[in-house]
Amino acid sequence: MRVLKASDYQKRKLQGEQREGFKINFVKDADGNWIIGKGILENPAFADLRSSLERLNEIEHNPIIEDEQL
Repeated sequence: MRVLKASDYQKRKLQGEQREGFKINFVKDADGNWIIGKGILENPAFADLRSSLERLNEIEHNPIIEDEQL
């Protein structure tokens, strides 16, 4: 799965932006990257931020795998 990666600067600028009940919330992946799903680009609520969001790099998602406790 492909996701969008933000630099620390990009994350600080975009994190927490809210529109029409939607909120931009980056999370860290297993490599320590700040990521968000590519669907954010298609969300009309963030049309005003689209140019900033399109500057994010597209990478392969590397999820954090947590050990299951039995």
